[in-house]
Amino acid sequence: MIYGDVFERLEAEGVRYVAVGGVAVVLHGHERPVKDLDIVVDPAPAEARRAAAALMSLGFVPTLPLPLEMLTVLTMIDGAGRSVDVFVRFHVPFEELWSASERVRAGGSVVRVCSIEHLIRVKRLVPRPGDPKDIEALLAIERARASNEDVRGDETDGAKP
Repeated sequence: MIYGDVFERLEAEGVRYVAVGGVAVVLHGHERPVKDLDIVVDPAPAEARRAAAALMSLGFVPTLPLPLEMLTVLTMIDGAGRSVDVFVRFHVPFEELWSASERVRAGGSVVRVCSIEHLIRVKRLVPRPGDPKDIEALLAIERARASNEDVRGDETDGAKP
């Protein structure tokens, strides 16, 4: 994964973050191109500074010379041309995102990823050209997960202890 080192560093530093946007869609199982990484971080000033420091330790530099906690979103880029949009304010409050997020394995990394419900909600709030396809794919993934849960539930309903 192109951002594996970012997730590893955020996890190692104990940064409270949630991956959103295209990367979150891919992490939920819908293959599609991704241009950048979007993360929402805990907006507490000390937490926002820790997130920025973790990214800078990997060679990412902010595109604006302002502290993250003063912004809504800060784009950070590295020498390889990778881009991370770091949100401290988002369409869904951080605590709500955090509590509904999932930890998933992506390659050798563990990633805190936004719930499908929140992804769909945001994509409907602020639609972009590819979002209808993303929403359709996310709904299909959600239905498949529910169907798998139903099948597993049916298999154990008649089971004896």
